[in-house]
Amino acid sequence: MKNDESLMIGDSYISKPDGTLIYVEPILSKETGEVIGQTETPIANHTPILQEQRTVDNGIELVEELVYDVRRAGRFWGKTPVTLKEILSQTPNIKFGAACRIFLGRGAKSHYSEAMQIQCENAPHSVVYQHTGYSVIDGERVFLNGGYSVTAEGLTDKYSVKMDGKLERYHFTNERHANRYDTLLQDLPKVAPKSLIFAGLAYTFLTPLNAMLQELGHEPRFILYFTGKTGSRKSTLANVFLSFFGTFRETESAPISFKDTPNAAEMAMALLNSTLTLLDDRIPSTTKGVKDQMERMEQSVARAVGDRAGRARLNANSTLKAVYRPVCNLIITAEEAYSNVGESAIARSISCDLKPGDVDLNALTVVQQNAQHLNECMSEYIQFVIANWDTLANKVKTMFLELRDKAQNGGHGRLAVAVAHLQIGFTVMCKWLVSVNAITEEQETALITQAWDIFMELSAEQNRKIYDEKPVKLFLNAVKELKDRGEIRFNEIGGDFNNIRPIGYKDDYFYYCYPDSIYSEVRKFYAAQDANFPLGKTALFQQLAVDGLIESDKGQNTKAKRIGDKRPRLLWLRVEALDKEENE
Repeated sequence: MKNDESLMIGDSYISKPDGTLIYVEPILSKETGEVIGQTETPIANHTPILQEQRTVDNGIELVEELVYDVRRAGRFWGKTPVTLKEILSQTPNIKFGAACRIFLGRGAKSHYSEAMQIQCENAPHSVVYQHTGYSVIDGERVFLNGGYSVTAEGLTDKYSVKMDGKLERYHFTNERHANRYDTLLQDLPKVAPKSLIFAGLAYTFLTPLNAMLQELGHEPRFILYFTGKTGSRKSTLANVFLSFFGTFRETESAPISFKDTPNAAEMAMALLNSTLTLLDDRIPSTTKGVKDQMERMEQSVARAVGDRAGRARLNANSTLKAVYRPVCNLIITAEEAYSNVGESAIARSISCDLKPGDVDLNALTVVQQNAQHLNECMSEYIQFVIANWDTLANKVKTMFLELRDKAQNGGHGRLAVAVAHLQIGFTVMCKWLVSVNAITEEQETALITQAWDIFMELSAEQNRKIYDEKPVKLFLNAVKELKDRGEIRFNEIGGDFNNIRPIGYKDDYFYYCYPDSIYSEVRKFYAAQDANFPLGKTALFQQLAVDGLIESDKGQNTKAKRIGDKRPRLLWLRVEALDKEENE
């Protein structure tokens, strides 16, 4: 449409060349009822001209969206998406800017809304996807991504995938370099320690299996941590692994940052279905504000990914809003990890520690320059997964149960599940590489065996981290430290008592602690370090009893003990429990 032409909208509206929207009403003859003229009533100083009618699918809910371009002052001012709810509101022009006015007058807003709706009657319709991952469209399984999506037959640009903001960098390329497998199999392993490379590859190639594993009831529920001091290149390596799904550079903002709000992180993790993402830069807690921000985000994502659950919210009419649950896999980079998150959150992760000098910078540069090769490999791998979906699903289900049982080594049960998932990701990656003749079956067997040993060692190290954060160990460590400092003291049973009340008493077999006092001192000990003790008194004493570290009456956590002429109920802590901590 030319700017110097009037445009008829339906039978009752005209957009003038300067953009003024006119409502046209016929004048009827009183005698014959015939149209003898018309009145023209200006209702707005601009006209919203419909450009596109589309359904926006974010993987959780569908939103009907209308894209208008505003005609005002003789030109078009740019496209703006609005919803039908906004068109029917009291301010249908609110998204078009303060300069776009609806004139005062009876019925002006109603006519304005009608002019917008009339244009929708025969407008073309399209579907825009605002998420990555699998969808079944017209009976075909498709992995959606920016640029090109993936089907069983290969890449396609048939589907419109438009991610917003920092998620725009997710895309697949349609190029194919002959040496892409060399970048994956030869160049990438030279960059960092073998444990990190194997874990990173396993987690990355596990990610497109998330939807399949969810259908089987065994969805991955753990986070991969890259930890190390500043300058150890952990963020750079994380971006290398993200390059399998798009274009990511260290100079650009990560998809999710610890500076973001938990709600923003939750939304991003829900939109990136079966796709890898990064929560970058958990820095040490230098101030209380930074400490609270870091811990709040870390706890939030640990629970969200660990439970695969989003937070339910209510609409104004008390109906439930759509729940945005995380469906991605997440890498976290951190200088300081697991502060005040508890043993459960630690068990929902696997850590790869980096030290300065661990990364070969020359090898890293080679991989960064060829990062597109990794992207090419991933889209090809996903094509393999889609083409063999049912066969793989049957194998993966059996494999998961066998590997989970095999990984049980007396540690935390969640870690056995994580090891099983890593091994599945690595195994399916190897099967794809065999199918494209990038490795032989003998090499596949050797790689899978090597990967298992690495993942079991990572699990054992994570178990050690969990033990260090167990509330019982924290309690014993605090009591030992307080006793060594002389901040609490135990009187010998049968010894001379002075007037200063001790924290308890002791003999050759037990420390007899006043329950409230000992718990209060431990809480204060950790509060002085800006840390929270993770258990209440009753839960702590119950855990001490389960671990056999206290002696108590049946159904209680304390036991009466004669002290002088009194028989108070005390916490009977075995001497060897505290002495064991002292010797470790």
